[in-house]
Amino acid sequence: MSEKNFPSHEEIQREFEDFVKKRFGSNVKVISHEFSLHPKTQTKQANTASRNSTSSDLTFNLKPKDVKAYLDRFIIEQDEAKKALSIALCDHYNQVNDHLKNPSSRVQENYAKQNVLILGPTGVGKTYMIRQIARLIGVPFVKADATRFTETGYVGANVDDLIKELVNQAGGDIGRAQYGIVYLDEADKLATPRHLVGGRDVSGRGVQMGLLKLMEETELDLRAAHDPASQMQAFLEMQQKGKVERQLVNTRHILFIVSGAFTGLDTLISKRLNKNNIGFSRSVQSVKTRDEVYNYAETQDFIEYGFEPEFIGRLPVRVSCHHLNKDALFSILKNSEGSLIRQYEFAFAAYGIDVKFCDKALQAIARKASVEKTGARGLMTILEKILRDFKFMLPSTHILNLEITEAMIKHPEKELRKLLKNFPQDDRDEIKLIKAFESLFFAEHRMKLYFDADAIQYLVQRAKSEQIPADQLCRDLLQSFEHGLKLIGQNTGQTEFVINAETVKHPRQGLEKMVKDSYKINGKDPFLEEEKHEN
Repeated sequence: MSEKNFPSHEEIQREFEDFVKKRFGSNVKVISHEFSLHPKTQTKQANTASRNSTSSDLTFNLKPKDVKAYLDRFIIEQDEAKKALSIALCDHYNQVNDHLKNPSSRVQENYAKQNVLILGPTGVGKTYMIRQIARLIGVPFVKADATRFTETGYVGANVDDLIKELVNQAGGDIGRAQYGIVYLDEADKLATPRHLVGGRDVSGRGVQMGLLKLMEETELDLRAAHDPASQMQAFLEMQQKGKVERQLVNTRHILFIVSGAFTGLDTLISKRLNKNNIGFSRSVQSVKTRDEVYNYAETQDFIEYGFEPEFIGRLPVRVSCHHLNKDALFSILKNSEGSLIRQYEFAFAAYGIDVKFCDKALQAIARKASVEKTGARGLMTILEKILRDFKFMLPSTHILNLEITEAMIKHPEKELRKLLKNFPQDDRDEIKLIKAFESLFFAEHRMKLYFDADAIQYLVQRAKSEQIPADQLCRDLLQSFEHGLKLIGQNTGQTEFVINAETVKHPRQGLEKMVKDSYKINGKDPFLEEEKHEN
């Protein structure tokens, strides 16, 4: 076919839309990207695809204790889960290393991939833990919710999309994607309800079987027959090249980690334990909490819960995460490198407010969050509720420092009223001008000025009363300060200066005092010596 007879992108799009509307109705809209038809572009794309299919340059030299030590920086408690994950991770990526160094190694033939199943309630750090692992190793990472998937051929996403997303996360590098991590949350929702056994369940058993082939070794063609966008791209390639190049991803070295709360599984475990141990052991009587019961989970329990034996058998590493009490939640706020407190410090800092949380305040937050029963997610709920009005009101005042106290956590409205009584609102524009003056002074003289809270309050009120811009007022009051501050710098080496309210009220006397004090630092007072000389 000659190039002039080749249909345009718009023509293909229009014809494809007509086909889809006739088949599925007018509510369906097709969106696609335009593909270049220029021969040079096609050659470039082919070269890119070939380059992206090369082996990953992944290197792994960590030991299980190294991985756990890294996770300890971010994840509080869950020691058994972190230990099991560290071992599984090292075993898996040591096998990957061996494969990359020696693809023909016979060790690979007998290796069973250690996919992981994590049981645990919401907010205990399951997703955060896996995300940190992926970051540590430097491999592509995809996180998805199991509830979005259906069996191939039905409306909704299918499990093959996980691998496509992994390739996208790898920047299109298929070689790198083949050593990534797929994390599937809410996996307990895939359990087939007993009343549907033997019937059609497009989002349970069908999805389990779809995942089964991915968790083993399979080659997945990214241009799936059921994907309209892939088929359109294949059609264009066929028109140009006379053939379609397959884009295959091998899943042998992709690590799969699935997790869920598994509500009700503890009941099945308890029944089995009680049945097996009546009259023979007292060990079951010591199992009192749901967290402890999960430690006894076996394959048969998951099958009874609604999982296919083949599916659950592909998840040999099983770990249980426990609920977080108030002490653990306090430790998350206080010690974790990923503490939510960093987020609030940044939020206030955006308005020039330096915020600090005292330990008693953090303990009060942890106590309130523990009542939520949503783990670490409860911390965000409590902080957002308590600090919402603070974040709304304080940026419009000239408050520069804020200490979050236990009283603020217990009585936020009362404590906020106290703050606002002393610090008037609607001063934001004037404060910005004062800050702009500080920045300009530094740019011109390479010396930093900081007005303290009382000084800012005085400048704002005076600027309003005299109806002049606050930065102009600062220039008028401190017009000769650069000379005196340079002299202080020569005496002391000082380059940063805090200006208090008394200095801005009486700038000449204030500067003289600052200069005089700078000489005293060196044990010499020239003003006193001058008086003695005159006498």
